[in-house]
Amino acid sequence: MKEVKVRHSKLENTTFRKVSLIVMILVAITCLLPFVLMISASITSEKELINEGYKFWPKTVSFETYKYLWAKRETIGRAYLMSILVTLVGTLTNLVITSLFAYPLYRKDFKPRNVVAFILFFTMLFSGGLTASYIIWTEMFHIKDTVWALILPNLLMGAMNVLLVRNYYSSSIPESIIEAARIDGASELRIYARIMIPLSKPVLITIALFAGMAYWNDWMNGTYYIKNPMLNTITVYLNNVMNNISFLKQKNSITEGLNIGEMDLPSVGVRMAIAFTAIIPVIVVFPFIQSKLIEGVIVGGVKG
Repeated sequence: MKEVKVRHSKLENTTFRKVSLIVMILVAITCLLPFVLMISASITSEKELINEGYKFWPKTVSFETYKYLWAKRETIGRAYLMSILVTLVGTLTNLVITSLFAYPLYRKDFKPRNVVAFILFFTMLFSGGLTASYIIWTEMFHIKDTVWALILPNLLMGAMNVLLVRNYYSSSIPESIIEAARIDGASELRIYARIMIPLSKPVLITIALFAGMAYWNDWMNGTYYIKNPMLNTITVYLNNVMNNISFLKQKNSITEGLNIGEMDLPSVGVRMAIAFTAIIPVIVVFPFIQSKLIEGVIVGGVKG
């Protein structure tokens, strides 16, 4: 009887795994289809896109969109370097501030931690608005047309990330380790640097991905605070390219005066080419941190 139950249980587990695998494959295919359509549309001729719409397999393959972007390779290369600089500096600063903010919230002997946690949570519900933020950053901190305008506003620290790190500390790092370090004479800074950071690599990698994605894809700071084209990031520059193309296509008289045909400037396919160009670094980096990302989200999302 027991053998029958064991066999039945194994059969159920096998069936469940097969069904789960099929479902996950279907979900994965569903997630990949938009990327396939994006790449396909980026190499489809402009005329076909306008007349027939988006297709997974284009009738006419054209690389005019990438030729247009390649003609701007020097400017695009500079914008890429600016994006890399802003993403690296912003992500590192975000990690330091977020983990430092989360550490006292994790410590039960930090008496005002409930007040600080309330203030942190309050910022998730209310904000001063874009106008007030713009006035503060430009009139008080004078960051307009500087690289700090791409790093400081909006993205430097997120309340949700702080709570995620705090929960990871609470669920993964026993307080006995902290107490033992204090008995040995370790300072708070030494505890943070030698114990908290090494033991919280999964959640820090997760936060790094969130922050890096936010900095890489951000275009609002560049649009609001940057007028100097030398400081444009790749997303801001490509957004400006898209706006310029749309403007020229709407002004037929201007394009005719410049001897530029309407179909010479891609407007539909270039949107997909821009999107594909912008996500290349994310596609390259994500597989290397996938396992740590999953661990950080699962453990950090558990309430400590």
